[in-house]
Amino acid sequence: MTPWAWLLDTGQCVGCGVCADVCDSTAIIMTRAMPLPEPVVGNCTGCLDCVRECPTGAIVVRPEAA
Repeated sequence: MTPWAWLLDTGQCVGCGVCADVCDSTAIIMTRAMPLPEPVVGNCTGCLDCVRECPTGAIVVRPEAA
């Protein structure tokens, strides 16, 4: 199984939290106290739901670097 990672363009992210809401693998965490979402390392499955739902196109998913 390929390990995946999601990358956030902090210049494009508006901190809406949609990515964390749609992530079924809990690879993205965001609370009201957080200005931007943060990764949970090792949880991304590469499903691309966050990429499809991000209103600003601030997320890229790619194979995790070894």
